Amino acid sequence: MSILSDRDIIRELGRGIFFHPLKPGSIKACDLCLTASEYAYAIGLKQRLPVDTEQKQDNPNEEQKFFYIPPKDTALVWTDESVWLSNQFRGPLYSVVDRVSNGLGHLGTRVNPNWSGVLCIAIHNFSEEAVRINVRDVQNPIAYLAIEKLSSKTLTKPKSDNPARLDVLRGQRNRNEIDDYFNHRENSWMRDNTGLLKKLMLDSEEYKKLNVGIQDTLFGLLGSDEQVRWTALSAIAALLAVIISAIALFKPSSSSTSSSNMLLIQLKTLLNPIVNLTSNK
Repeated sequence: MSILSDRDIIRELGRGIFFHPLKPGSIKACDLCLTASEYAYAIGLKQRLPVDTEQKQDNPNEEQKFFYIPPKDTALVWTDESVWLSNQFRGPLYSVVDRVSNGLGHLGTRVNPNWSGVLCIAIHNFSEEAVRINVRDVQNPIAYLAIEKLSSKTLTKPKSDNPARLDVLRGQRNRNEIDDYFNHRENSWMRDNTGLLKKLMLDSEEYKKLNVGIQDTLFGLLGSDEQVRWTALSAIAALLAVIISAIALFKPSSSSTSSSNMLLIQLKTLLNPIVNLTSNK
């Protein structure tokens, strides 16, 4: 098992990971920031927590929404972001130090392989005072989501978990507003509509910026002339294709088969983005 870095996460977006909405700063060195949505339910009060609004101090033209977790109460907070992980990944959640320092409890849960939808995170306020939670504030997330690659694919089937974990509200009063929001047809990507979740992520401006950043890095290594770039990419793709074909044709016998297969996999991994770039020209 290995933990994905920020570069690994970016490479997997659209393949083994969907994450929407991406925000500037969502991707950290080795995890993803999870922010609060406007939907949170206090177990003690038995109601949805009210959301207030104020002007941002650093930008008076923008508003910041927020709510308070009452003292000595537990809030079920649904994330603003929806996540899908393939059967090769799992996602442990980690606490934010500032939050814990203010009296909130540590987190100890994870996102299962094949999960799709928003997350419901139970946050305990052990302090004597209400603790403020900002909505959609990537600078003040409620948790960090790390991505771990499994040593082998899981046998767990898709949709094995309750989408959006609305089941945790079973038997609770004053839950209709939360149920109606997440069950609305337009919000199906927040539950288990993986296809719509993928489309929304791929069409988002923040995802496109990430892709442009990767391509610009590669193009920078190939010079400034566009024709020279594409000629170089085509030549590299052709050369790597010949090398891969040669390895597959003249594969060594038993003693070195393992290392040969590893080289073949690495070359294919290197070739894929180059082929995609040239084919999308």
